[in-house]
Order: sequence, then structure tokens, then C-alpha cells
Amino acid sequence: MKKYIRSLFNFFGYDVTKKENLLRSKNFNNLCVAYEYLFGKYFGKVKNNNKRLFLIQRLLGTQPSEAYFIINLLEKTEKIDGDVCEFGIAQGETSALIANEIRLTKKKLHLFDSFEGLPKPTEKDILKDDIDGLGNISAYKGTMSSPEEMVARRLKSVRFPKSRYIIHKGFIEDLVREKNGFPGEISFSYLDFDFYKPTKITLDFLDKVTGRGSVVLVDDYDFFSTGVKTAVDEFISEKNKHTEKYKLSVPDKVFGHFAIIVKQ
Repeated sequence: MKKYIRSLFNFFGYDVTKKENLLRSKNFNNLCVAYEYLFGKYFGKVKNNNKRLFLIQRLLGTQPSEAYFIINLLEKTEKIDGDVCEFGIAQGETSALIANEIRLTKKKLHLFDSFEGLPKPTEKDILKDDIDGLGNISAYKGTMSSPEEMVARRLKSVRFPKSRYIIHKGFIEDLVREKNGFPGEISFSYLDFDFYKPTKITLDFLDKVTGRGSVVLVDDYDFFSTGVKTAVDEFISEKNKHTEKYKLSVPDKVFGHFAIIVKQ
């Protein structure tokens, strides 16, 4: 019976937790409230959101400190024309956070993932941080996969309308070739593809569909694989060769491992 109840709650995007975990949850929320206040002083105040703390607590692979940068940048790009994208969605926890933040806007959410795990690394992907202790970068091929259905459940849990999100299933090099249902304009993107090739392909695509003030937050910059940093640095060097088309900023690593690219 307990197993059935737990699976039922999980289906709707919720977890059953032990009573003693509630205190930990409350302490976590208190810390987030304090952090949100300090974040607002230094990076810009974020709007109140009742579901935010619960969703931040559920995040896997995205630090709460990084989550507040995502939230802040979504607000800053709210009035810029274009939809919102996430490239590499895994379990859909960050997707739910993003969806919750844009729920009261008119923006659509485009989600890109192969649902087959990480692709084969290239020679530009050198293992920097062996996060799962697999010994070499090639061993990560096919890892970190999650079922597509899980993402839909996460979005349902925050009551994000089906009519406002599109899941693009496949490897990005194939998807950009076909461009089925792709957004014509994009204001904010969260890019978490881990390796060089999909990161570079995505950045080159975004260059064509983003306008002034649009933002790309690239996760795992200078972390796990060297490929992400290489792809970002190459992209910036190419696009800023004659004039500063993009501004790259890398927050202190205390906030996480990511880079922010703003189109000028």
C-alpha cells in the first residue's frame, strides 16, 4: 500500500517524505529566504513566488545559488520578444522551475533532449571533474538519461498548460537540421548539454534567433568536461571578432559552474 501511495504521488510530481525530513525542509526554506534577500541586494530583487522554494529544493544537478540566477535572468528578459528554451532537461526539475517562473507570462517553453543520455564525447571533451567516478570521459556516453514522461509530470505539477510547452526529442544536431516547431525568437535559454559539440551547435543556432538583450546561461562552464568552456570561448571569439556582439560573464564558482552570455 505504501509503495502504491508513493508511486501515485510521484506520478503527479510530488514526493512522500518522512516526518523528520519536514524540519530539514523548513530549515532549507529559511536559508533560501535569507539567500533570496541577499541575492536581491547584489544582483537584483526577484518577484515573490509561492512554489519557488519547493521547486528549488527538488533540483538535481542545478545548485540553488545558480537557480536564482536563472530566476533573475528570466525576469530581466521577460519584456524581450521571444520564447524560453532549455537544452538538456534530464528529469525536468529545472524545467518545472522555469515553467513556474514564466507561468503568468505569454511565453512558450521549448525543451530539448534526446532522452538517451549523453552523446559520444569529442576530442575537445577532456574529463576535468569525474563526478560519477567512471574513470574516463568515454564512459559517460549514455549516462544521465531520464524518461520523457517524467518531464511532463513535473510540468503538470506546476500547472503549466500543455499548450505552452513543446518537447523536442532528439539529438540537437538532428533537431536543428529539421527545425520542426522551433521558436522564431528566443529571449532566454538554459543550456546544459555537458559536451562540446551539442553546446557549440546550440550556441550557433541561438545566434540566429535571439535579439538584443537576450540571455543564454550555460551550465557546467569549466566543470566536468572541458568541452563546454571550449565551445563557449570559441563562440565568443568568433562572434566578437570585429565588434562586441556578446558579453560573457562568469560568476564566482561559489555560485556554481556556469557562464552568462548576453547579446548586445
